[in-house]
Amino acid sequence: MAQTINTAVTRTDAPRKVTGTATYAADFMPAGMLHGALATSSVAVGTLTGMDISKAEAEPGVLAVFTRETLPDYKSVKGFYAGGPGSASFWPMNESQLRSYSAGPGSASFWPMEDARIRYAGQPIAYVVAETAAAARRGAQLIEATYDIAESTIAMDPADSFVIGAGDDSDGMVITKGDVAEGLSVATQIVDSEYVTPFQHHNPMEMFSATAEWRGDRLTVWMPSQSVKTLRSGIAKAYDMSETSVRVISPFVGGAFGSKAGVTPYTMLTIAAAKAMGAPVRLIVTRPQMYTVATFRPESVQRFRIGADAAGKLTAFEHIEISQTSQFDAVVNPGTHITRAMYACPNIHTEQRLSRSDTNSGGFMRAPNEMQTFFGLESAMDELAIKLGMDPVELRRVNDTDRHPVADVPFSSRSLMESYDAVADSFGWANRTPEVGSMTDGDWLVGYGCATATYPTNILASNARVRMHSTGEAYIELAAHDVGTGTYTIMAQIAAARLGLPVEACDVVMGEGDMPVAPLAGGSTTAASAGSAVHDACLKIGRQIAAQVSAMSEGPLSGVDPAAITLENGVLKASGGQSQPLIEALASTATGQIEVIGEFRHKAMTDQMIKTTFQGGYGSAGPVTPEMAMFAFGAEMVEVRVHRWTHEIRVPRLHGAFAAGTILNRKTAHSQLMGGMIWGIGSALHEVTEIDTPRARFLNTNIAEYLIPVNADVREIRVEMLDERDDYVNPLGVKGIGELGIVGTAAAIANAVYHATGKRLRHLPIRTSDMV
Repeated sequence: MAQTINTAVTRTDAPRKVTGTATYAADFMPAGMLHGALATSSVAVGTLTGMDISKAEAEPGVLAVFTRETLPDYKSVKGFYAGGPGSASFWPMNESQLRSYSAGPGSASFWPMEDARIRYAGQPIAYVVAETAAAARRGAQLIEATYDIAESTIAMDPADSFVIGAGDDSDGMVITKGDVAEGLSVATQIVDSEYVTPFQHHNPMEMFSATAEWRGDRLTVWMPSQSVKTLRSGIAKAYDMSETSVRVISPFVGGAFGSKAGVTPYTMLTIAAAKAMGAPVRLIVTRPQMYTVATFRPESVQRFRIGADAAGKLTAFEHIEISQTSQFDAVVNPGTHITRAMYACPNIHTEQRLSRSDTNSGGFMRAPNEMQTFFGLESAMDELAIKLGMDPVELRRVNDTDRHPVADVPFSSRSLMESYDAVADSFGWANRTPEVGSMTDGDWLVGYGCATATYPTNILASNARVRMHSTGEAYIELAAHDVGTGTYTIMAQIAAARLGLPVEACDVVMGEGDMPVAPLAGGSTTAASAGSAVHDACLKIGRQIAAQVSAMSEGPLSGVDPAAITLENGVLKASGGQSQPLIEALASTATGQIEVIGEFRHKAMTDQMIKTTFQGGYGSAGPVTPEMAMFAFGAEMVEVRVHRWTHEIRVPRLHGAFAAGTILNRKTAHSQLMGGMIWGIGSALHEVTEIDTPRARFLNTNIAEYLIPVNADVREIRVEMLDERDDYVNPLGVKGIGELGIVGTAAAIANAVYHATGKRLRHLPIRTSDMV
């Protein structure tokens, strides 16, 4: 490809974002628009026995107060986790599970305002429509509700947990290979520990919003979404409409991290309110309400038993993950699928368990399977290295493997130790002295820690429309999404590389439900899947133009067999040495322009996987196929300093090296990996959704008290991206990097804290009080 790939290209949408002209969902204001607001439950569990809405109705500007009795035509959508254990797994699903897949795109199975039940604090109980947003919110605050309150609990009880599936019905949620007990019996050293992670919330910069407008039997919805196809399909099905009658628009998304992936009750409430009012209605959810009306990262307990012989070779590996879920869904993000893929071991047992409490359903949050489980795994590996008297990096090295430990298929590529070697050189790992507390700088205790990062390569079917003009311009259209990652830019780069055009000549349009199908913007799939569809469209353009010019009576490629002509960097090249620039060849055709639909279909994709994706589902091929296991890998090293007297914790240096196949844009990829690592600092030291146990509610529901890293917390961050070729994953060789950077950071920090202080902390976040 031309040099637009694997280079640092400035984002094509940067001018729009820095000048405020990028249009996000809530920026669209159809004529005559009214404003909505939610009133939410002040109790966690019980029955709504009454509601006085008279003060709200009397509030100036308020036009309507809708309750469950008065809101007409409010529709619910089947929840994503409603289809049983198979649907509870974000990935992978085998062919039989996909065929029986019966879940929907709803963010939860329980829909508020369908009856009087209260099932979690912050549940919507009324919807106010007013002339202004301020009036709508004042009206919502004036609603007085009474409840028959029942007992509730918000913190899960790990002792009261249940297994997801069993035996042949386990969907991979329970896996046994070999004999773990036997492996432990012959181990020289054993780690048997629990690691605890808290509730966390996404807190994207862009608020949740929904704007709905009915025009007769046609509906338009503006909403920040990670899957406009899923949203469109879910709404159409709920209202028994054709999808062509529903338009969903989401050109830019101001951060999502999993929180904007499904169809939510507040969306459907807004659609119903707009229909009832006969006018467009826009709802912007308040920041505190964002903690309850959508999903979050559930709290978890990670239990590991790992044994190794004197040389450090693992003899036994057991991982039991217990995650919190709601009373009405089995929400499991199966981290054991990932941990059991990490290191060679002859005896493996993994198990997914859930424990219920009274919240809304959790869901996907950046690295939903990996962040919490790798905090446990990589902390346990560090503990094992200490017990064995081994360097932590060398323990990973002796257990590295080129085959998936359970599936027994080769990795399509695996540059784990290359990543460790690169980051060790950058970081200066050789300067580490192994004894706990042996490294100091005045009153600061200094510790070094390391951890592995990995993320599965998930690939989905995708289409893209590309139109090229002889004037030197190209138009790329697909129902993909830019959630802040730079998708507009990399799609333009791919087209520019193949067609031989400048990046700025490639106009990319995305974020509408009626565009060619592209997968959900989650699981680090967009660049690999949607990008491969753009790549295919460009190759089709080359083939079709080659066929036309070869049939001409004159020209550089006249009479050449089209099958012998290939497209390379915008030039049509024949095997005999003849060539012609693609744009010149296009100009010589009768129309001077061409339009095609590109398709990405991996050979491991079945028809059912493709069908599931095209219906708005997640029909992923991978990360483990019958032929290969597909993962990106990385290694992180961190320096932690803990003040001897004040116990202040600082992270002056964090380095990471990552191997993720082809890097399309080194500038945006660097930002993604660096952002993930910074988020990892937050997970390790700051981030927790505090809970009010007696009243079963979240407490710090704002970004003043929900702590995240600020500039003072982030010092030296160094990112290295290794060159790695992988011809199996997709035509571009792309694995995806959106979530890889966060995976190892928390464990690396916890390991460094131990090295500095001798305190082995097995919970997040790590606080100053833990140092006392």
